[in-house]
Amino acid sequence: MEYRLTLSNLPTSVRGYVYLEEDGVPRIVLNSNLTREQNLLTLKHEVEHIERGDVFDPTYNEYGTEE
Repeated sequence: MEYRLTLSNLPTSVRGYVYLEEDGVPRIVLNSNLTREQNLLTLKHEVEHIERGDVFDPTYNEYGTEE
């Protein structure tokens, strides 16, 4: 599965996230303020969302709350 990866200066409470870009390719954003080890765990977590198809489902909400 193709995806793009970005490191970004995020609040430390945000480990990372994934979203679909306009061309339909998932973009994973990791927090540059966290350790390499934490970012590897977050990367694995976000790739699992891509592989399960969560990122392609507009009704999916990881935290189980309504927007």
